[in-house]
Order: sequence, then structure tokens, then C-alpha cells
Amino acid sequence: MCEVEEDTLTALENSDSCYKCPSASNGVDRCISPYSLVLLARQYLANNYTSEFATTAATSIPCDNLRTLWTPSAQSEFTSMLQKCANWALVVSSNNQSAEQKDFGNLDECPFSQFMPTVVDDLFPASYPPTVRYTSSFYATKKSGSILERMYEDAESKKYDGSDGNPLSGVYDTTESDFYDFYSDSIVGRDMSLAVGSAGVTVVAMIIHTKSPFLTLMGLFQIILSFPLAYFVYYFIAGLV
Repeated sequence: MCEVEEDTLTALENSDSCYKCPSASNGVDRCISPYSLVLLARQYLANNYTSEFATTAATSIPCDNLRTLWTPSAQSEFTSMLQKCANWALVVSSNNQSAEQKDFGNLDECPFSQFMPTVVDDLFPASYPPTVRYTSSFYATKKSGSILERMYEDAESKKYDGSDGNPLSGVYDTTESDFYDFYSDSIVGRDMSLAVGSAGVTVVAMIIHTKSPFLTLMGLFQIILSFPLAYFVYYFIAGLV
């Protein structure tokens, strides 16, 4: 996962799609490391998990060193910390009360100063042995329309490392689902071209069969009128969106 993030950060840097800050190792501007399990693991290994993320040198632990330092005892303690934070997040989100109003009882406080529950999945707190099946990594990317479109194209062309299921499998999108919108727009355009081609074939077949341009145009007009009715039934009556 660490190597996947590094590959994706390199792709974001090449397209200038990310916000940057000087690297802790050489002072060269690099994309800000994503908020992810890898960042939390780096902070844990650096014993710096109570600090603000902006003040940490988390990127100073390369992936190879991270793999070496990730001993069974370190993994066990880090997993225990994640469980505490996940249980803490469940209590905080249980109702509309603020964190100060909650009754946490004997629940251990989350040791990380800033914890986002999205680094684990909803089954993690109750899983045995503790297993993270799904996780989210948040990259500090720019949000202008042209950059979002370029990022979508890069994701479609596999420039962002998805690991391809060996052993991980990843997908990319923005917090506002912009990639999904771009994909939907491209599918609509392709479907419309197929619809226009189908209408052309239908017109030719009807002219050959009826030998009447008038009947052909009326038949095509009836087909066109069916779309608003179908949309009304689909959207307003069936409630499908």
C-alpha cells in the first residue's frame, strides 16, 4: 500500500494536480502525503501520532524501512490502537451529542490526535481477528475543472497505481464523485450515438416496408414522444434516479 501511494503521488506530481510542500528528506517540493493507514503507521513508528499532521515528518520513513520496522509486535500494537479509535468513533457518531457530552464510560480514548474512521471499514471494530478489508486514502489534490478532468483521464489510463489485486485492489474518485460524473457523461454520449444509429436503421427499414416518407416520419415521431413518458414513469412514479 505504501508503494501504491508513492506511485500515485509521482503521477500527481507529473501532472501538477496536487498541493505540495518541501520534502523532509531533501527540501524538494513534493505532493503532500495522503491521509491513510500508511500515514498513521508512519506516525506510530515515529512515536509522533499525537502531533498535528502538518508538523510531522511522516514522509521521512521510506517504504522499504517501513516494511523492515513493521514487526509483529508493532503490527499488534498499531492494530490495538486502531480498534480503540474505531470504537471511539462509533460512540462519537452514535447520536447528535457533541464529543464533550458523550458518556464514554471505560472506553479508552483514541491515541491519535486526528483520526478519520474512513481508514477502516465498518466491520473492523467487531472483526476477529482484526482485519481491515476496505480503507480510504485522501490525497491533497487541486479542484479546478481542467485538473479534475485530467485526473480522471489519468485514472482511466491506469497512471494511478491500483495494484490490480496483487495483493490489493484500488479505485480512485474525488470526495464529490467527479470521476463518476465524467464517466456517466462519456457513457451518455456513447449511448446517444448508438441511439442515433439505431434511429437511422429504423427509418431506412420503415421506408422500405411502408414506401411512405409520411408514415416513416410519423412512426419516428411516436418513438421520440415515448421518451418523455418513459422518463416521467421512471423518475417520478418509480422514483429511480
